[in-house]
Amino acid sequence: MTDPDLPDSGMASGSDAGQPGEHLGAGDLRPDEERLLAELERGVDDAAPAGTEAQVRAAEDEAPLPDDGGPQDDGLTAEFSDPE
Repeated sequence: MTDPDLPDSGMASGSDAGQPGEHLGAGDLRPDEERLLAELERGVDDAAPAGTEAQVRAAEDEAPLPDDGGPQDDGLTAEFSDPE
């Protein structure tokens, strides 16, 4: 079933305005939305904190941070035994 009014993809486009890939322009927000956006942006520092070398490597590789490990202490530790 195809509909010419529907986009070709269900992939998120980063926008909910108009067609996929379109972005809100200046003045496309209602006054209450503009006030909320201004409140959210107030006091925001654009400079991201520098990460450690391990954090940067983990982010680049999309991997977990290295850790020594150990018990989780969450009460869900599995006990394994020989089935015989």
